[in-house]
Amino acid sequence: MYRTNQNGQSQREDADGFHQNRLTARQTTSVNMSATISEQFKESWLTVIIGSIMFAIGMCLLFWNEGKAVRVAYSLNEALHNIVVVSNPLALLPDYQGRLVYLSGHLQVLEPLTEPDYGIVMSSVKLKRRVQMYQWVEIEEEESFGGATEDEKHYYYTTEWKDKLVDSDHFYIRTGHHNPKEMSIKSQLQIADEVKIGAFTFGVELKKKFTDFVEVTSDERPERKDIKMHSGLYYHSADLWNPQVGDIRIQFSYAGKSGEVYTVVGLLEKDVIKPYYTQQGEEILLQRKHKISVDQMFHLEHKHNYWRTWYIRVLGWLVLFVAATCLANILKTIILNSTFLCGIIAVESLTLSVSMFISFLVIGIAWVWYRPMIGLCLTLMSIVPFIYSRLTSGSSSQQRENYNRL
Repeated sequence: MYRTNQNGQSQREDADGFHQNRLTARQTTSVNMSATISEQFKESWLTVIIGSIMFAIGMCLLFWNEGKAVRVAYSLNEALHNIVVVSNPLALLPDYQGRLVYLSGHLQVLEPLTEPDYGIVMSSVKLKRRVQMYQWVEIEEEESFGGATEDEKHYYYTTEWKDKLVDSDHFYIRTGHHNPKEMSIKSQLQIADEVKIGAFTFGVELKKKFTDFVEVTSDERPERKDIKMHSGLYYHSADLWNPQVGDIRIQFSYAGKSGEVYTVVGLLEKDVIKPYYTQQGEEILLQRKHKISVDQMFHLEHKHNYWRTWYIRVLGWLVLFVAATCLANILKTIILNSTFLCGIIAVESLTLSVSMFISFLVIGIAWVWYRPMIGLCLTLMSIVPFIYSRLTSGSSSQQRENYNRL
């Protein structure tokens, strides 16, 4: 009896000791993990802060982009549903007033834009003058010998045609390298006062949308003798082939030439085409060269919206990828000290998996508000990167062993 009681007591003591050891091990693991994370943060606190900020920026960028994409798509569909096709631009009917109209025809610029000193007369919506000055430019270099970079910097000076003034007062060596304080001729953009297609007058916002500039090529020499012409450029220089600092050259270009065919979509108010604002708050004011059908016009806008959305998606993912790279050490520490996380996330592809997961998750959440089914599918797709990385990597125990070796 005594031996049995003693054995039973020994078994209970062993069991109590086993549970106590497991509890102590869990506490030790928790303390070690906290200590490790704390150490990682102390070692790279600046990188962690930068990574956290970039995470916030990336998520906000993606969320805004998806909302913008959906609003534009809805707005284009709304505009297409409410549009009125103008078959004859010469007839301005009362029914068109206050409506979103589509029309196509030849541009009419009632008064041409001119540059009298250069003999330029253009019947166009815009005429741009680009002015460049021949100036000194400072080049800073650091010489290196055998892979080692010298602390001393070297400065070189050359002359170039520049669009903006270069302040020579900040040069390291100012003697002999003086630039003028201002340009005697300024760059400018002229916009025609009255532009029409038939009886429909273009508003200011619509005229600003003419941005496809074409260089003016004229064979007519300026009357002024101090202005020289070469390859479409006008030079204020004594010697065309040996310009001096302070000399000026000018290039002219135009957009929206009178007589060209354009297609326009906008709101008609008092005979003037202005922006149309949808229920989503988006502006609809479209302009394209050549005659384009209504359906094709909106198809091109949907296509533009599609590619713009994907460009920003890629940019947002890149921001998140850099953020995950900045936080890689802390993320690895957290994952390797968690049996659950270590079983679903591969450390080898951590930054890629995390950045793609957050990208899909944010995009999915943004779409849930507008299209629940698409949003749900995108949200579920956020776990795909983890599944793929898990299948193509080793086991969780192998991950810990590799991490410990490091």
